[in-house]
Amino acid sequence: MAGLRRAAVLAATLALLGTGMAPAYAADPTPDLIPPASTTEPDPSASDVPVGLLAKAPAGSPASYLAANGADGAATASRSFAVGESDLAAGTGSISGTITALAYTGVSSPLTSAWVAALVWDDAAGDYVVAASAYGDPVTGAYTIPDLAAGDYVVVVFDEAPGSPLIAEFYEDAQYIEQATVISLADGEVVTGIDEQLEPLLKGRIAGADRYATAVAVSQSFAAGVPCVFVANGLNFPDALSAGPAAAHCGGPLLLVPGTSIPQVVKDEIARLAPERIVVAGGTGAVSAGVEATLRTLAPQFARYAGADRYDTSRKIVAGEFGTTGALWVASGANFPDALSASAAASAADIPVLIVPGSSSALDSASANLLTSLGADLVAIAGGTGAVSTGIESSIAKLPLVADVLRVGGATRYDTAFKIMDLAWGYDGATAVYAFFASGENFPDALAGAPFAGLIGAPLYVTPASCTSLSVQQQISDLVVAEAYVLGYYQSQLYYEGGKPFRTC
Repeated sequence: MAGLRRAAVLAATLALLGTGMAPAYAADPTPDLIPPASTTEPDPSASDVPVGLLAKAPAGSPASYLAANGADGAATASRSFAVGESDLAAGTGSISGTITALAYTGVSSPLTSAWVAALVWDDAAGDYVVAASAYGDPVTGAYTIPDLAAGDYVVVVFDEAPGSPLIAEFYEDAQYIEQATVISLADGEVVTGIDEQLEPLLKGRIAGADRYATAVAVSQSFAAGVPCVFVANGLNFPDALSAGPAAAHCGGPLLLVPGTSIPQVVKDEIARLAPERIVVAGGTGAVSAGVEATLRTLAPQFARYAGADRYDTSRKIVAGEFGTTGALWVASGANFPDALSASAAASAADIPVLIVPGSSSALDSASANLLTSLGADLVAIAGGTGAVSTGIESSIAKLPLVADVLRVGGATRYDTAFKIMDLAWGYDGATAVYAFFASGENFPDALAGAPFAGLIGAPLYVTPASCTSLSVQQQISDLVVAEAYVLGYYQSQLYYEGGKPFRTC
């Protein structure tokens, strides 16, 4: 059985290149959230999406990375891997280290059931093969892989304990073989200190001391020299609802300010990012002229989208940043829950969110004119009729270029949130290495997280403070998510319960 599990895990090492971004993580400043290149377009025929523009293109097949549900879960991988010991000549070199495990309690301890393999490229096989392997010490977790010839090796580690929640990894903290740190051995060389820690699915938090610092913690995943930084008021939500997808479209983060000042942590982050331009969402009542004056000194270009009200500002952001689009989300600007999830889904699909006065009996003429000028033939409405009226839906359907109007709503904000994510990620072939969780009771963390989640192709689930639904858990499994992160400190504890990564609502 152990051999079958090894084969299953090693079957999941399809090489895909990443973009080089690494996220900020409260307990570990450099976790390995590097997305792969997108290689596959969504298949609209495989889902209920009338047009695939609302769906995030998958990052690859489920075989692209080590599976998320421990060694047993890797059996979902579809690629054959040249398992079995290599026929390559043995040598006198070795690789050694210690394997530890991060428990759900956050405590690290020796992993006493680890199996570690040194992989080497075999030209004859046209694949990586196992050059040699070893078990970790049942007490200390230490291992030594002996008899290695001179060459370049990639080390892979997984837990052999049946049903283990720990996620297999390549050295160093990598889910993709192309992310792995290559270990080069000379003839007879002994390389020590190749240590690895395996973690459960829910790896930890990306968080700061407050909403502004949490947005910065997310932003630190972006490398310096970003095309843009969007700035919005962190005390109110309307302007940021459209700013998040616009930031993702531009390729930069969304940072928050109190309105009349810039926290030093935000100022320092903008200086580090060295953006080509800074874009403010909202008028001077949302982000003051004094803040603008400071922001203008931090980038070569500056822009502000300011309208007569939140809806006019939203229209200006969408028109200014997207120009044209085949699809978009429409959400109520009177409240934030539905629009939070729409912002995350839109960021992933690289389309905008337009907020409207949802209780109106019909779509206003300015929004109707914008939808026509955008050229969108598919409009998705976030929320039920209590959020966005049937009159608005009917008005959208009558626009000359709109071919499909799709309403996504549920009995609760969390039901709606999942259905929105399911629309973006629930079709056959969708995969995601990473996933994020944010509060459905407050808006800042989800708004700041949406651009980064969208940019790296990760779903962002808006959930209650202490649990997730079975539907969310099933989708996490279906997507073969390997690392999940909580944004902010909104809940009192992580979702661990009874040895499972999530407490069920």
